[in-house]
Amino acid sequence: MSLKTSDLRKMKREELLKLLDDQRLQLLKLSSEKAAKGTLDKPGTMKVVRKNIARILTLLGEQK
Repeated sequence: MSLKTSDLRKMKREELLKLLDDQRLQLLKLSSEKAAKGTLDKPGTMKVVRKNIARILTLLGEQK
């Protein structure tokens, strides 16, 4: 599921860092599933997770 930037802006830094870890873990699981099976049930999921990670990292960079 895609995260909205407006919702992410309302979160505290600690919450963003936890969410970032969760998203990275999900991406790791998806990539290992893709390697094992050769394909995913929903191939667009990896793209959404990568974009979520990018959004979070951008917001963390803005907060510095």
